[in-house]
This record gives sequence, structure tokens and C-alpha cells, in this order.
Amino acid sequence: MAVVMALFQRKPEKYFQFYAQVHFLTCEVCLIHHGEISRDPQHKPPLHPDCRCHLLEFPPTELEHYREQSERMRLRAQQELLRRKLWSRAADRLNGANYAQAEELFRQAAQVEFYLEEVEQLCQEKRDLLASNPELRARLQKLFIKCYRVKFSLDKYRPIPSRTILLWETQGLERIKELLL
Repeated sequence: MAVVMALFQRKPEKYFQFYAQVHFLTCEVCLIHHGEISRDPQHKPPLHPDCRCHLLEFPPTELEHYREQSERMRLRAQQELLRRKLWSRAADRLNGANYAQAEELFRQAAQVEFYLEEVEQLCQEKRDLLASNPELRARLQKLFIKCYRVKFSLDKYRPIPSRTILLWETQGLERIKELLL
């Protein structure tokens, strides 16, 4: 009887943690699972075509560490989801000519992260509006240059060599100027 009870009380041999690459292209479903810990994962990557997520296996002895990490990961995913909403609302405000509010929303989104690819996408989507409104182009150029410069002060960029950061920043600033000339 004691052997049977011991089997039921025994901890699992391994746990799994879901890892999504937190990026503006990562789907919401993957972001929602980012950091999730389970013994028998129901959500096993790839969840869709081009999914770049994976599961990390770890032993029960590391569970507390991974739970703490999971909280940070889930917070980061929630921040990215909020950033997307802010960016989307900002882009919508441009259509209504509410430029000051759009700028504030873009600024709030950039406090989480700022993606040059998203600026390119925005410029493509709003091509006609931007072509007919030089004042708006100038305002966005000034704002996005400022946001792009601030981007590299985020903690996650600190381990990257300063020469690399300078190169990225220079190229990005030139691209923003080119897009919003």
C-alpha cells in the first residue's frame, strides 16, 4: 500500500515552459502562452505555420526558478499586447486627423518597444494620407526619430556592443528619414 501511495505522491519527472519570441510579428495566441508552465503541455509548438515558439524542458527541482521567470515572461507578453493596441489606436487616430492624440499613443507604445518594421508598414498603409500632409510627415518623422533613439536605452540592449548599437541606430534613423521625407 505504501508503494502505491508513493507513486501517487511522486512529482513528475519533468516540466515544460512555453517560449514565444516577443516581437510585433508574434501572434497573440503564442504571446498568451509565453511563460506557461505545465507537466503535460496542451499547447505544443509549432502552433501554426511559421511559428517560432518552443518548449523548454526542466526538472522539478528548478520549478521555483521557472515560476519566477514565468511571471516576468507573462508580463512582457502582456506589455507587447498592450503596445500593439496603443500602436493600432494611434494609427486609427491618424485617419481622424487627431494627430496630437496619435502622437501620444505612438509615444506610449514606444515606451514598451519600437519596431522600425512597424513604421515601414504604417507608412505603406497611410501612404496617401502622408503624401498629402507634409505637416503630419514632419511630426511623425520627429517623433519616430526620438522614439528610435530612446529604444536603445532599454535594458535588453545593454549587453550589445556600443558599435553595433550605433550602427543599428544610424541605419534606422536614416530609414525613418527616408520613409517620412
